[in-house]
Parts: sequence; C-alpha cells; structure tokens
Amino acid sequence: MTRTSSLRLPLELKKRIERVAKERREEPATLLACAIDSLLTNEEAQLAEVRRRDLVDTGKYYTNEEALARLDSLRLNRTSSPK
Repeated sequence: MTRTSSLRLPLELKKRIERVAKERREEPATLLACAIDSLLTNEEAQLAEVRRRDLVDTGKYYTNEEALARLDSLRLNRTSSPK
C-alpha cells in the first residue's frame, strides 16, 4: 500500500523535478521516490563503511548518530583540504 506524503521544496528544485520527470515520461513522485531511495542506499553504504573502518581501526562500534558525525567530519576535511 502506497502512502501519500508531502514535501516542501524550493521552487527551482520543483521545476527541475517536473522537467526531468517529463523527459523520462514518469510521474514526479516516481522520480522523487527513486532519487530518495538512491540517496539513502548510498548513505547507508557510506555509514556501513565508516563503521567497518572504525571497527578495524579502534575495535569500537558506532551508533548511527556517531557514524553520521564521523562521516560529516570526513566530508568537511575533504572539502577544506588544500588541493
């Protein structure tokens, strides 16, 4: 059973979603569901990798919140590093 949800989106993002959905000949909701699923799959894989690496390095398991904080810190270090 599919449930209905609503999202508040910036107008420009809504227009992009509608444009791409039209080009793909699908409903915007279908495109959004696929995009969200893809994003979550990637995030879950990254969190699993953080947990795996930290377990190897420290022998400690991290909670989701700790793993997300660790992932954010790694992203910040990567974007702020000199090229």
